[in-house]
Amino acid sequence: MTTITYTPQEYQKTTLPNGLRVVACEMPHTRSVSISIFIGVGSRYEEGEEAGLSHFLEHLLFKGTKNRPDPVQISGAIEGTGGTLNAGTEQELTVYWCKVAQPHFHESLDLLVDMLRNSLFEEDSIDKERMVILEELAMINDYPGARVDSLIDEMLWPEHPLGRDIGGTKESVTAITRQMILDHVDTYYSPSNVVISIAGNIPPAEVVAKVEELCADWPTASSNGWNPVTHTQSESQLRLEYRKTEQVHLTVALPGLGLQDPGRYALDLLSVALGEGMSSRLFVELREKRGLAYDVQSGVSHFQDTGAFIISAGVDPKRIYDAVETIMDQVREVRDGIPADELERAKQLVAGRLMLRMEDTRAVSSWMGSQEALMVDMMSVDEVVHQVNLVTPEEVQQVAGEILDTNRLNMAVVGPCRGRKRLEKLLRL
Repeated sequence: MTTITYTPQEYQKTTLPNGLRVVACEMPHTRSVSISIFIGVGSRYEEGEEAGLSHFLEHLLFKGTKNRPDPVQISGAIEGTGGTLNAGTEQELTVYWCKVAQPHFHESLDLLVDMLRNSLFEEDSIDKERMVILEELAMINDYPGARVDSLIDEMLWPEHPLGRDIGGTKESVTAITRQMILDHVDTYYSPSNVVISIAGNIPPAEVVAKVEELCADWPTASSNGWNPVTHTQSESQLRLEYRKTEQVHLTVALPGLGLQDPGRYALDLLSVALGEGMSSRLFVELREKRGLAYDVQSGVSHFQDTGAFIISAGVDPKRIYDAVETIMDQVREVRDGIPADELERAKQLVAGRLMLRMEDTRAVSSWMGSQEALMVDMMSVDEVVHQVNLVTPEEVQQVAGEILDTNRLNMAVVGPCRGRKRLEKLLRL
C-alpha cells in the first residue's frame, strides 16, 4: 500500500508498495527541478576485497543502458538541455543527481531510473573505467592535501572500511570483476534501499505519478548492513610523512559523534566557533594575528554511529611548530566551553548558512534525500535550526570535555618536516 506523510516544511514523503521512498518539495518560484536518487550504500559496506566497489559501480552507470547503449546518449540527454548530471559516492550513500529546467523533468527522471535499472556493465567499459579509477587513486596519493586526509582516516578508524579511501586500493580495484558488480547491484540497488528526492517547480502529485510509472514494477530485495565502529584508542597518535612540498599539510583529529547523538549540534557549534569562517578563533589567531597559516579550519563529520572532529591547516615548514602550538592552545581554551555571546554568533552562522542553502533546488533535493536515507526521522531545515537554537553553553562545555580527549588525539603531517619528537610533545592537551 502506498503511504503519504508530511513534514512541517511541506516536504511530501510517499512510500511505494515495493518500499521505494519519494520525497518532494514544490518550489513554485524557481524554473528548475533537481532530482537526487540516493542509494543506501557506500564504502563502509564493503569488505576488504570489495574496497572501492560502490565507487566503481557509480562510474559504470554512465557507460550505457539497454535503452541508451552509447554513453553519449546519457550525458547528452541532460547536457543538451542545459542541465547538469553527476554522481558521488560517500561512506554511507551513493547519489545520482541532475538539475534541469522544469520542462525537462520527465525525460530526466526517466534517464536516471534507466541508469539504475538497466545499465549494461559491459566488460570493455569495466576495463576502461578501471584504468580511470586507478589513475584517480594515484592522483590522490600524489596530492599532499588528500594524502594527509587519508592518513587521518586510517588513524581514526584502523582496520575498518571508514579508514580506507572511498575509491578503494590499487589491489582491490584491479581485482573487481563484473560478477562482483552485478552482485552489488542485486544486493543494494533495491527499491527498499532507494530514496528519490525531487525539488523544484513541479507538484508532488506529478512527481509521485511519474515515479510510480517508472518504478512500480521494480522488485525489492533485502540489503546487507554496515560494520559498526568501536573506538578503542587509548593514546595520542602521530603519522609523519616527509615530502618536498612548499607547504606542510597537517590535520588534527579526534573521534566525534554520530548522526543520532543528541550532542552533535553542540559539537557543530563548537567547531564553528573554533575554526569555521574568517571570524573564528583559529583563523584570527593563526592567520590574522600571527601569519602562521594561509588556510586553517575546523569541521565535523557525522556517520550513523561515529564521527570526527577535525582541524586542518597548510603552513610554512619553518613555522610548523609555532602553528601546532597555537592550534593546541586554542583547543585547550575551548575545551572548557565558549562564552554565551560567542555561542550565539555561532548559532546565527549555522542558521543563516542552512537557510541560504535552501534557495536552490539542488540543495533542497540533496537535503531531503540525505535526511530520509540516513536519519530515523527526516528533519526540515527549520527543525534543525530549532535544535541548534536550543543548545546551551553548558551543553557545549560538556561535549567539548568529552570529545577533546588527550588520549584520543591524532595528528597527520605531510611535507618537509622531520621533527617527530617535538610534534609529539606539542600534542599534549
